[in-house]
Amino acid sequence: MKKNDSGDFSVLYVEPEDDRVELFPVLAGLKKPVVLLLAEQARIFQRPDDFTTLKHIKRQYELTIVFVISHSGQIAQLAAKNGFPVYQSMDQLAHAVSSGQLVRQRALTRPTVPLDTARATPTIPTRPLPPQPMQVQQQQFPYQQQSPLVETQRQPQQLLSEVQRPQPQPQPLQAPSQAPQQPPLVAATPPKPRSRRLPAIITVITVALILAVVGSFLIFSHSFQSTALEASAPADVGHLSFISSGQVNENTSQGIADQVVLDVHSLPTPRAGKKYYAWLLGDKNQNDPTSIALGALNVTAGNAHLMYAGDAQHSNLLLTTSRVLVTEEDATVTPLSPSMDMQSWRYYGEFSSTPIKAADNVKNYSYLDHLRHLLASDPTLNEMELPGGLNNWLYRNTSKIVEWSGSMRETWEDTKDSAFIRRQTMRVLAYLDGTTFLYKDLPPKSPLLVNERLARVGLLEVNGPNQEPPSYMAHIDHHLRGLLQADDSSTALRKQMSDLTSSMSDINAWLAQVRVDARQIVNMSDAQLKQPPTLTLINDMIANSNHAFAGQLDPSTNQMRQGVIWLHDHMQSLATLELKEVKPNASGVIPQILPGKVSPRAFYRIGLKDDGTPEIR
Repeated sequence: MKKNDSGDFSVLYVEPEDDRVELFPVLAGLKKPVVLLLAEQARIFQRPDDFTTLKHIKRQYELTIVFVISHSGQIAQLAAKNGFPVYQSMDQLAHAVSSGQLVRQRALTRPTVPLDTARATPTIPTRPLPPQPMQVQQQQFPYQQQSPLVETQRQPQQLLSEVQRPQPQPQPLQAPSQAPQQPPLVAATPPKPRSRRLPAIITVITVALILAVVGSFLIFSHSFQSTALEASAPADVGHLSFISSGQVNENTSQGIADQVVLDVHSLPTPRAGKKYYAWLLGDKNQNDPTSIALGALNVTAGNAHLMYAGDAQHSNLLLTTSRVLVTEEDATVTPLSPSMDMQSWRYYGEFSSTPIKAADNVKNYSYLDHLRHLLASDPTLNEMELPGGLNNWLYRNTSKIVEWSGSMRETWEDTKDSAFIRRQTMRVLAYLDGTTFLYKDLPPKSPLLVNERLARVGLLEVNGPNQEPPSYMAHIDHHLRGLLQADDSSTALRKQMSDLTSSMSDINAWLAQVRVDARQIVNMSDAQLKQPPTLTLINDMIANSNHAFAGQLDPSTNQMRQGVIWLHDHMQSLATLELKEVKPNASGVIPQILPGKVSPRAFYRIGLKDDGTPEIR
């Protein structure tokens, strides 16, 4: 991701490898109107759920967000449908701003960071985009310039360093229904020449990097020599990640972990007449083994990237598979299943299904079990008809609390409708407490205003550490800590878990404060609900529910305290399989790979007896 903050807009160039985990925290720290410039094949904003989250961030941080999309009519349609202005190029956006066609988007409250009133036309750093026709009807973009502009082609190194535009005299922003004011045309200021010190700086940096690489190599060599006798584990050559399309509903686990992305590097060129093929495999202990063909790998400069979009039903792949295999097989006839000849096996990885040895692991859960409870299917939730795993329901129910809290302020300010305020607050409490414990906070015989099934499990622990059913927060914490108990959990995994549990602590505190405010509101009389202190409580509920969902920038440290959006995506990233090279002997090696480091005992050699039958050595 590249960022240019030099003008009146913060321009973010979203590259193909960027994802929502990286982008959304950056947005939360911005103060200026934001231009999201999407590169071709950018994988973010491919699903409606991304725009739902973006709308929450826009409201919480009172941002103006504009898209520049030159390559995808489908993404442009999604953006426009969700109320975001869309332009085909930076030149079109600049023309719209200078002509007064672009107006600040409405937020929940009056924006606290207005456009620079000293300059009517904000300066926008622009970048090259090839002129491509948009496959979207014009009326879907009410803020887009009606006549296409011819864009000058520039070089890639000028990506986010475009010239600043001189400013005309100030004039108020125009509403869409008003006739735009046309400012006088102005000439662009030529770019500043590059500093002559730049080559010297690059030279210094290059020398420093070389020294760092050499030093790292010496350290690594010493470390490798000291451990070579202990283990001869093959190096990671890539990974496969389970991702979600977001095509979810309340009644199935579909749309969660229903796609996979495979990246492999350092691949040798396949032998003549051969191709690499990737496969998802079922659990090792399955009586009827599952295999899903992901497709052939196209190798370019030793690297291969493959995305498997899943089936038409968006089936949860993590429910039925836990291993990945890459084979080298006949290029002329696509195989229907992986070869049984292990000489053709090249790369392999799996989630451990071995029960974790821990005193409190009374149910003999494995790493794979904990992962599936979080991301695919949890037995406790299944009994309550809540499929899809814990992560999905935490995200969904927290977003509903944001929605119900956010709807109260405008109603209170406009009509003082005490009955509506009370109903929305009762809905918030239902999701925080769960139906089993809701009536600790509501008057007797209060109606249940939400779907009873969807509120069976609360977000918060409100009846002590052993409450049944456990809250989403406590239940997720249990399984995250279970993953850490795996024998081969790596240092990187432990750091990731530390970040996740820290986020959980912040989310729990924010939601607990929402509950404190909600309990005060439901105990007020109608007359009290119409008094100014009620608005203070509502504002506090909105702020804390937004923090719990989208996070908060800590002003004392300038660090982001992460919310459910970040937690949801990082828990999803735990479903990543590391691939190791299969180093064959006469008949091959099958690595039994656990997440993290690999021990010598993790390999079984397959050989042949004198009579030709296989044996494990």
